[in-house]
Amino acid sequence: MTGDPVLRVAAPLQFQGRTVGGIVTELDVTDLLAERRDVTLWLLFGNALATAVLAFGGWFAVARILRPVGALVQAMDASGGAPRPIPKAEIPHGDPGLARLIETYNRMTTAVEERAEAERRLADRERFVSLGRLSSSLAHEINNPLGGLLNAADTIRSYADRPDVVRQSAELMQRGLGHLRDVTRAILDQNRLDRAGLPLRPEDFEDLRLLFEPEAYGRGQKLDWRVAAGAALLAGQPAAPVRQVALNLLLNAGAAAGENGQVGLNVENDGDGLSISVSNTGAAMSEADLARLLASGPLPPGGGVGLRLVHDIVAGLGGRLHHDRIGDQTVIRVNLPVHGGDHA
Repeated sequence: MTGDPVLRVAAPLQFQGRTVGGIVTELDVTDLLAERRDVTLWLLFGNALATAVLAFGGWFAVARILRPVGALVQAMDASGGAPRPIPKAEIPHGDPGLARLIETYNRMTTAVEERAEAERRLADRERFVSLGRLSSSLAHEINNPLGGLLNAADTIRSYADRPDVVRQSAELMQRGLGHLRDVTRAILDQNRLDRAGLPLRPEDFEDLRLLFEPEAYGRGQKLDWRVAAGAALLAGQPAAPVRQVALNLLLNAGAAAGENGQVGLNVENDGDGLSISVSNTGAAMSEADLARLLASGPLPPGGGVGLRLVHDIVAGLGGRLHHDRIGDQTVIRVNLPVHGGDHA
């Protein structure tokens, strides 16, 4: 059918084997054409509707299947670095594969939380251990002036009638009390919470020296101390974390240097930032200690977390850590950019 509403059919008329004429028949097929057009439109409409229904049904089925995966992705994206578990009500128990995947993820988040809590407990433990080590050394440092003060007080009482002896004993007591004041102030500054947020000062390194010297001298170690950075550059760093980094590195260097070793601290300008180098003449650092200090992966078993605390603090300040073995010395260098004293 060509679309013409009139259909013509021609046939020859034969008689006794000869064609004597022709017959032409005309048919009006307007109704048939209209019916074909209607059928075609209905078929197109039906196919489009069926395709849309099937597409929507497929999308709905796939969305329903992937809903748990979407919840898993959302939980991981919204965690902010601390994965949160997915509630049991949202686990599709009808799909064993997805259910096992989400349960595995929940176990992983629990393990991460337990590990973070364990690291926090180890950090607190490491802090108390460091304080204990310092306290034992500082007790000796305080005890010696106290003995001298008691002797001076006894001398004044015994020779109260001799002004020259009283004056000498009073000067000795003044020097001893001044030393006790300096030691006490250094301990308080190291552990005061209200120091958080204050800028670094040259006095902070003097306090660290006062805290660390008894530890070094108790082992017969030589202490090489040099602070060449100016007050303006130091003020661009927060006091509390920088003091903690320096003290942890010094304690580890003192322990590594051993008896009659040498420990050094060098604080100087590093372009626009600050460079803190701590050295010791002890044995080279082990692979496990280097992993704690320089890497960000899981902590290897055994040992403390002092080096990892140094790594985390330096990373939080946007700084860099470097390790070098130069001759018989191990050198740990910390490079810190300028932050401003309010970043603790």
